[in-house]
Amino acid sequence: MRNSRAITPSAVPDGTPVPVDDPVGLARHLVSLTEAVTTSADVEDATQRVAAMLTADPWPCDHVHVTVRTAKNAPPVIAYSDDVARLLGDCAGFLGDEPVLAVTLPSPDEATETRHTDGRWQRFLERAAEHGVRAIHAARMITSQRAIGVITLYSTDVETLERVGASRISTVIDTIALALEHRIEVANLTRALDTRSLIGTAIGILMERHRIGETDAWQMLSRTSQQLNIRLVDISRRIVDDTRFDGVGRPDREPHVRQAADGEG
Repeated sequence: MRNSRAITPSAVPDGTPVPVDDPVGLARHLVSLTEAVTTSADVEDATQRVAAMLTADPWPCDHVHVTVRTAKNAPPVIAYSDDVARLLGDCAGFLGDEPVLAVTLPSPDEATETRHTDGRWQRFLERAAEHGVRAIHAARMITSQRAIGVITLYSTDVETLERVGASRISTVIDTIALALEHRIEVANLTRALDTRSLIGTAIGILMERHRIGETDAWQMLSRTSQQLNIRLVDISRRIVDDTRFDGVGRPDREPHVRQAADGEG
C-alpha cells in the first residue's frame, strides 16, 4: 500500500474548515474528495487518499478503513488511516447482505443491538472498545454499475456520527463510490491499452523475425499461449523484454520464450 501525499480538506476563505453537517461545508468537502480521487496516481493512491481525508479535520471519524475491488478476481486494494483501523478491519464480514451496519458503544460492555450474537462479533466489539472506539458506521460502496467495496468509519465519540446523520454519511460514501468507480475504469482502460500495445509489439517482433504476416504471427503467439497455459500478455512481455536485451535475443532464453519467439511447437 502506497502512502499518499498529505491532502488538506477544503475550507472557507479565512482558512476555517466548514463543518460537514453544514450543507455548504458538505458540498465543498465532496468536491475535495472527488478531486482527490480523480487526480490520484492510481487506485491504490486514490484509496489511501480517501482514508486520509476522512480522518482530517473536520470529518467526524477518527479511524477509517477502506477496501476496494477493482475486478472480480483481483486482490482487493486496502487502505487504512492508522494502526487502529488496520487492526479492526473493514467490517465486511459483519455486513452480510445488509448495505449498512451502524453501532454505538456507550461503554465497553454496552452496544447497539444487532443480529450478530456470535463470539466473533463480541470479540470485535471488545477489541474496538479497547482502542477507544465508541461508534462504528460500515457501508458498502455501490454504484448503479457495480459493488466497489466497503468503507468503515470509527469514531471515539458516541454521538459524533449520529450528529452528522445517516443520510449525510450515505451521501459522502456514495460520492466516494462514484469517484472510485471512475478511477477504476480509467485504470482498467489504461491497463487494457498497455496490454494491447505489448501484444502488438510482440506480434511485430515475430513478423520481423520470421518474415511472416500479422495473422500468422498472432496464431503463433496464441498457439504457444494455449499449449503452455501461459497468459498471452505474459509471453508477449517475455518476447519484448528478451528482444530488448541485445536487439536480437539471447541464447539462454526460457523455453516458453524461445518457443514463442522462434515459432516452435
